[in-house]
Amino acid sequence: MNRLIVSAIRRSPRLNACVSSRVASSVVAPVVLPNVRGISSSTTPKASASAQPQRSKAQAPPPRDTRLAGRRRFYKVVGIEPASPPWEIMGKKEEAGGDSSAVDSPISAGVDGTQSATGVTTDVASSESLRVLLDPNSSGDNDGSATEWFNVTLDKRTLRTPLGHPLTVPSSALAMAIATEWDAQDPTIIPAQMPLTTMVCTAIDQISAHPQIYRDNILRYLKNDTTCYLTDPQEDRVLYRKQMRAWEDLHEWAQEQIGKGKHAPARAVGNDEGLIMSRARKSKPGAGLPHPDVLLTQAEAWVNSLDAWQLIGLQTVTVEAKSFLVGMAVVRGCELDHRIDDSISSPPYVDAGAEAVEASRVEEEFNIDQWGLVEGGHDYDRLNCSINIHSATFLVA
Repeated sequence: MNRLIVSAIRRSPRLNACVSSRVASSVVAPVVLPNVRGISSSTTPKASASAQPQRSKAQAPPPRDTRLAGRRRFYKVVGIEPASPPWEIMGKKEEAGGDSSAVDSPISAGVDGTQSATGVTTDVASSESLRVLLDPNSSGDNDGSATEWFNVTLDKRTLRTPLGHPLTVPSSALAMAIATEWDAQDPTIIPAQMPLTTMVCTAIDQISAHPQIYRDNILRYLKNDTTCYLTDPQEDRVLYRKQMRAWEDLHEWAQEQIGKGKHAPARAVGNDEGLIMSRARKSKPGAGLPHPDVLLTQAEAWVNSLDAWQLIGLQTVTVEAKSFLVGMAVVRGCELDHRIDDSISSPPYVDAGAEAVEASRVEEEFNIDQWGLVEGGHDYDRLNCSINIHSATFLVA
């Protein structure tokens, strides 16, 4: 039977051409294979050399892999050196057409150099924008003293941010702390272990270019501030007492700072009251607690007055604590520590970092006391919260 079919195909030119074309197409069709240990995800069966496509000499090489996580340490010595403000360095770099003495950032601005990371932009801020947002002296609260700037260096070459700005900070202590983070990366680089580097790069690259995005995101937390939702004392009086002990002084301080001494933040007690008070209605278009308008206006004015360093510190604490008021207490407290004015009420936290961590984890620690700690979960959450808040406190102090 098979011999008859083959014989018929040979005698018919049309069938012979059809079968030949199908066989030829099957030779060059790629076979998809799973990507295992760096093996290409597709292969092509063996064919003649003439059937293999020739790579054009003008074809661009694949983009350089700029992912930092897991990369082996590529430097030997980490240090710091005095530097000019970043806006002056960028101006000189633009005039010279580049800077050969700088290290290309091993960190991408997005994921693999793209904008796929949430909220990440690759727009480069102008020199004027850098000056306004990064200069601590541009704030009216500063005493006007000259700021000393420092670069972080790898093998005596200036480290850059993902968007190419020099990683320059207005404090030798902050520069030393960042250098210590980089020096601790051995044998591979782990970005999660460099919180200060992350915050500084965000301040220079992202906040200096689009500060309003970060201001709006921070103020969003005030409408549903975690510290303003209390448990019903009739249901759990132990947790209620812990919440009041951690948050009552904070609310009184916020009333003095942004409520003009008369308007306290709105608070909801119990689940039912929280749902009723926070839902949107005609008289209150946006969802969230009905804080007094004066308090909201004062909070917005204060956030708009902050520089990029204070904004990234405020965002870090606010997001970690899910509370604008806790973030404000940390940043405002560090800001007031530099003043001598008895007319200004002292911040609620004596030890800003430790007490802010405690205020951020009231319910979590209560649940751990009741039900026990899950290793690999609760302990990591506790550690990450402490690291991020203490790092932000160090940055804005």
